[in-house]
Amino acid sequence: MRKPISGGSPSRPPTPPPAPPPDAPPGIAAGNRKTSRLSASERRADILETAFPLFARQGYAGTTTRELAAAAGVTEPILYRHFPSKEALFEAVFDGAEERILASLAEAAGEARGAARIEAVSKGLDGILQRNKDEFRLVNGTAATHADAATVRRVRAIYVRIGDFLTAAAAGAGLRRGVSAETAGYLLLEIGLGAALVHPVRVPVIEAEGFRAKAMKVLVAGLID
Repeated sequence: MRKPISGGSPSRPPTPPPAPPPDAPPGIAAGNRKTSRLSASERRADILETAFPLFARQGYAGTTTRELAAAAGVTEPILYRHFPSKEALFEAVFDGAEERILASLAEAAGEARGAARIEAVSKGLDGILQRNKDEFRLVNGTAATHADAATVRRVRAIYVRIGDFLTAAAAGAGLRRGVSAETAGYLLLEIGLGAALVHPVRVPVIEAEGFRAKAMKVLVAGLID
């Protein structure tokens, strides 16, 4: 019988790391998924947060549930545990984008009243476009490409809510004769949506310093007496 070498210990092969479960997304090791430490509500919020940029940049049809699950660091079965379908997840992401756009408009308007409120929203357009560029990309992209009847109603509803907010901002602003608050509000909506489409492309003249401020000054001057 051979004795072990003095001062040493029998060599043992290293214990291999546990294998990931069969449905884990690539690169997600067992015991290393951040969602294993999250509560159900935190996990749902995390899925929404990671799904948003995918839907915004790839669109509904161009984003797979496998990509959505991998981005959140979960398996597809866990994804479906929190959202029964990709459509349900998309709806929740879309609702969140709407809330953030409206919150940015309200923040820009602040406590101003009358003409100052319209001016405040107009001056805040650059910040809104920058802060919510993916939100507008999601909404406008959905309007252009995901045109089933339910989606058309959803996009129309957010445009109406933004238009109604801007209409309320224009009320009591001393508008020119013949210009209603609704006309002013929805004109601002159209201009804002156009700016949201052009802004990511970086058109040189439009992106030149001071252009948008001057353009908004012309617009406000045309609306307010």
